[in-house]
Amino acid sequence: MMLRSPILHAAIVLAAVAPASAAAQDVDYTRHFRVFTGEGKPATLDDVVQAMAGVDAVLIGEIHTDPVGHWIEAELFRRALASANAGEASGALRPVALSLEMFERDVQGIVDEYLAGLITESQFKASARPWEHYDSDYRPMVEAAKEAGAPVIAANAPRRYVNRVSRLGREALFELPPRARGVLPPLPYPPPSDVYREQWLTLMREMPMQRQCEPPAGAVSAPSADPQPDRPAEAARPAPAAPNHMGSFMENGLQAQALWDASMAYAITTFLASHPGALVLHMVGGFHVERFTGIPEQVTHYRPATRALVVSMDIVDDFRTFDPKTHGGHGDFVILTDKSLDLDYERNCLETAGG
Repeated sequence: MMLRSPILHAAIVLAAVAPASAAAQDVDYTRHFRVFTGEGKPATLDDVVQAMAGVDAVLIGEIHTDPVGHWIEAELFRRALASANAGEASGALRPVALSLEMFERDVQGIVDEYLAGLITESQFKASARPWEHYDSDYRPMVEAAKEAGAPVIAANAPRRYVNRVSRLGREALFELPPRARGVLPPLPYPPPSDVYREQWLTLMREMPMQRQCEPPAGAVSAPSADPQPDRPAEAARPAPAAPNHMGSFMENGLQAQALWDASMAYAITTFLASHPGALVLHMVGGFHVERFTGIPEQVTHYRPATRALVVSMDIVDDFRTFDPKTHGGHGDFVILTDKSLDLDYERNCLETAGG
């Protein structure tokens, strides 16, 4: 009999008993959210799925620290894949793709290599710069895509170039070499609309100067060791110590936000143009799609005929009650989730306080 080395034996035992990294999304969150139409009428995830059948892109705006929202995203993607598979027998197979803000466009080749089984998952995560909490928040969707043979679109603009805009303005991108500009939308990218500009300025005026770290009432989630920005992460990451909300800082910040929007919209519409009849589900921070501004506007710019469905999610104390003043018109569907499960405090306050 061949004897196993102690190290190999230990590895086999650990692999047998280690929980799957998707365990957090194995929890049933169906009692912790409610679905509404944009006008506030009660709806269901089935209604969202039915509406998805008639569009080209589903733009799902999340709160990054919301485990319920991540579960909903994965569920909608699973149902989209199931619908596509159901149409295979009738010859009506529809390509379905997952698009993510959480991967930048310059790592698309690495994502493709992993989906094709050419590199290991550890190599993939070491090279593709996934967001913090990838394993719990986004891995289940990527693995579902891998198993189904569905594409995953790394949709976001590389942060180093977004940072350049935030420091020097949008014109600074023209100084980049062609190789760098190749992972950006065509320059000049569309400016933000007047409505989006006002939403941005309002957000900046209302954003607290310092993070509010009051523990949520009734919080039940376990602490996490990794801090992650709060919503909208795009506005707060990286946040200056004391923003003055004026001058070039504000304008450059808005133009950097618009670059994110344009990059993701261009990635989505480019895929749709090369895959007629496809359905793209795009996961992104809520501010990028709320009230049909940001990415929806940019999608229309790059591909005017695109039919897009906006699903806006928000964390609230009373997720069973729709407040028209707060959430009316935020999307074609508005999904309210249970604030007591929000991981913002654990991810962004406890570790910071503990050093």
